[in-house]
Amino acid sequence: MQFFSTRDKTRVVTAKEAIFRGPADDGGLFVADRIPKIDLNQYMDYSYEALAAEVLHLFFDDFSKNDLLDWARKAYGSFSGEEPVGYFDLDTITVAELFHGPTAAFKDFALQMLPYLMAASAEGRKVRILTATSGDTGKAALAGFQDVENTDIFVFYPAHGVSTMQRRQMSTQRGSNVYVYGIEGNFDDAQRTVKEIFRDDDLREASRRSGIEFSSANSINIGRLVPQVVYYLYSYLALVRRNTIAMGDAIDICVPTGNFGNILAAMYAKEMGMPVGRFICASNKNHVLTDFITTGVYDKNRDFYKTTSPSMDILVASNIERYLHLVLKKDYKVREKMESLNATGRFEIPMDVINRSKLVGYWSTDAEGEARIREVFDRFGYVMDPHTAVAYDGAKKHGSANHVLVMATASPYKFPDTVADALGIEGEGDVDLLKKIEDATGVSCPRPLRSVFDLPERFNKSITVEEMKEVVKEGFHD
Repeated sequence: MQFFSTRDKTRVVTAKEAIFRGPADDGGLFVADRIPKIDLNQYMDYSYEALAAEVLHLFFDDFSKNDLLDWARKAYGSFSGEEPVGYFDLDTITVAELFHGPTAAFKDFALQMLPYLMAASAEGRKVRILTATSGDTGKAALAGFQDVENTDIFVFYPAHGVSTMQRRQMSTQRGSNVYVYGIEGNFDDAQRTVKEIFRDDDLREASRRSGIEFSSANSINIGRLVPQVVYYLYSYLALVRRNTIAMGDAIDICVPTGNFGNILAAMYAKEMGMPVGRFICASNKNHVLTDFITTGVYDKNRDFYKTTSPSMDILVASNIERYLHLVLKKDYKVREKMESLNATGRFEIPMDVINRSKLVGYWSTDAEGEARIREVFDRFGYVMDPHTAVAYDGAKKHGSANHVLVMATASPYKFPDTVADALGIEGEGDVDLLKKIEDATGVSCPRPLRSVFDLPERFNKSITVEEMKEVVKEGFHD
């Protein structure tokens, strides 16, 4: 399998090189030259690790299947539960719990695997991972790359735009090769600046003279995106095994998404052969994606809001570029749209293109999300985090005829203030609030989340957006 830039199909590289580089040199994102097809019937009895090895080998045939299986067992061996994904039924909706990894967020599925892929791709080269995060990617990337040889990682997050739990997860991170900075700005500011660093020829040349190559752990890295395809295929098979659906039945998939990577992975799964009726894109008050899906116009020129689902507080979704490549097919068309976005903050595509991709969008207010948290707990005794609540709200607004798979992206304990408000729970301080939620719901707080309040904060420095380029020069020599 070969990979090329979304903006220039002549920029062809191997899987290893695509993973090692992160974004393409022209600012585009690497995509596979084709989406492989599979027969799901052949994988009914596969464990998660075995399925991961099979799917990753179809995309990344630079690696042996035996190595991929070994890495999958190591990556997912630390997840709690009998299998990495858990499931909970809410009538005609099944919640796929993607938060049983070491950092209690869905990013663990990719970011426990990516360090193995990156190390094998680097082939001895030193790599500096630069990552912007709206909350969950940062901790998952830090945990995955902690003390990995020949690798260091710099994480930038909006200093006033993540939950207290998310901030403490990052600020208490251990490891000699990790660096964490809050920035005075929002996620889009951090993400835009990281992309500028990748495109800064002088800075990249300075890093290379120092023997350091830049790469990314965001979903702009194809090595981060492909592992996410696995849990959609696995979840479809799980629904069949649980007699929820029959093999061949179409399901609708509802994903709370800000950067569009998670829902794009579902679209790749459909391209591989998974039967899907509709992709339901769930957004919060920053509903640039909902507006794009319903009008064909992507326009980032709008107010930015801080919400109780901060991982979706994003106006420029990086993986919308890969979506454009998936539906428009032509690199010159993608390049045209991204140049328009960079120059004017907007682009437009025909609505029939969006409709053919079976994509629909809905958005929720904070109040609607909290009401869904309360509703689901009162009716089913199930506790959702605010992002999953937005997805549940979107699924309910859509009113699917098919069975719906709602992707639960984080533990409710990553956002205890919002969950407590929704359930009418009061506590005195962070630790007490966790205990009060446990007592009221009977749901245990994951140990890695509870323990962050016992660890010293190592990183509490806030910098300006302009200072980001300076801090990544750490260790450069003239």
